[in-house]
Amino acid sequence: MTNPELRRSAARGGLVAAVLAAAWIAPPAVSRLMHRCPVRPDGVEQAEALPSFARKYHMSCNQCHAGYPVLNAYGRQFKMNGYVRDRSGSEGVLKSQDGSLWTEAMTPWAVIVRSRPIDNGRGNMSSQGSQMGGTSSPNPNGFQMQPLNDVDAFIAGGDVARHISYLGEVDANQSNGFTPGMGDIRLGWHPFTWMNVIMARRNFFADDPYQTIVSNESPTIANRATDLLMQGQGSISGNTMLTMQQLVGVNGQISLKGDSFLYYAAGASKDSDHGVQATSPTNGNVRLALDNGNGAMIGVFGSYGNEVAGAGGIGGNLGVTGPLGGELQQFDRGGFDALWEYKGFAARGAFLYSQDHDSVLDVSDTNKAAYAELAYYYKRHDDETPFLVPLVRENWLTTYNGTQQFNYVTAQLAHYFAPNLKGFIEYSVDTKRDYQNSSVLYQPTLAANGATLAPLGDRVSVQFEVGF
Repeated sequence: MTNPELRRSAARGGLVAAVLAAAWIAPPAVSRLMHRCPVRPDGVEQAEALPSFARKYHMSCNQCHAGYPVLNAYGRQFKMNGYVRDRSGSEGVLKSQDGSLWTEAMTPWAVIVRSRPIDNGRGNMSSQGSQMGGTSSPNPNGFQMQPLNDVDAFIAGGDVARHISYLGEVDANQSNGFTPGMGDIRLGWHPFTWMNVIMARRNFFADDPYQTIVSNESPTIANRATDLLMQGQGSISGNTMLTMQQLVGVNGQISLKGDSFLYYAAGASKDSDHGVQATSPTNGNVRLALDNGNGAMIGVFGSYGNEVAGAGGIGGNLGVTGPLGGELQQFDRGGFDALWEYKGFAARGAFLYSQDHDSVLDVSDTNKAAYAELAYYYKRHDDETPFLVPLVRENWLTTYNGTQQFNYVTAQLAHYFAPNLKGFIEYSVDTKRDYQNSSVLYQPTLAANGATLAPLGDRVSVQFEVGF
């Protein structure tokens, strides 16, 4: 190693040591800021764990979270209630004398700031890197330092009016030059336990309280395989499990024996990603979950409908051009998921089946994806805030009609310095190496593609986040 390389390595080492030292010194000062909590690492359009709820109810964030941003059983019920503890109560509310006018007793704002001083990716991160939480820019490989990575501002509450909840997000991050952009918008009406009406600019599965299907409330930077973010996955329609939607839906709980209940959700959505929302097809989404009321759940979910092809036909992810453009392309998604929580352990997983079809070109694409995740929330003495949280996840997915397979593992070790200050180190690595040439995967129409998918490589990141 040359002298300049040594100096650069020493500088990086010194920076990391300074950041870690500051993180250990900061908690005594931060701990004076009461009732606050952080949210998930990548945060864009996907946050739920808000400090405003803790401030409103004068309670610890641990009331709703096993380890932020992961909800526990109480937190899931809080969300199903419409972001209130008691549907019939008026805690944290200002009312007119006759009780006909309700509003929040406090301004329900929150800000989340994230720093990523170390981010080092190697391998084919330029196209498939988003699956590991990386960027899709042309050359993201190698060491990156982002002292300020992401800033999110939220306003959210459960009492803007009686039985009315709302959430709005503005996000600015390093990848878009910190240009503020609108994230999720959600409005809910919650008249009954068995029925809530949701209107949102948000993906249907991002709104699920169990946090098992997609990555919107995962504590990791790396995404779960079931997001369908991989190039070629959901390849013909371009629809993924996190495609932004205009959504109208209903959900609720049906009580069963003891504490158990059946959670259901159904929604109709239109694509809001491609500027054709007014003319795009109306698609359907469903979700059922059997919950024992004590940390165990098994569920099923599905999504079906059509997307409108752009000019030139299917194009896009498959790298081929159709003769027409504008035709409807059908997609079907279905799967099952499970959750188990017991004495600090949390296991969750999901399996997804995905099929796309273009009837004009008579081309189909069928793939599968799954993940299994295990975490342990270690707490010291009587401290309710997790001290260390090790997490490991195995991801498996196929692309190009099931002929190319990816397996990648994510491991993370997180530490909560204070209720609203979190740091972690995360490592993801692709463990599958027998990639094939895709020219033989499809019908002759697609044979010209000829793409070869390279291994994802690996990625190591250190991140800190604080909420206030």
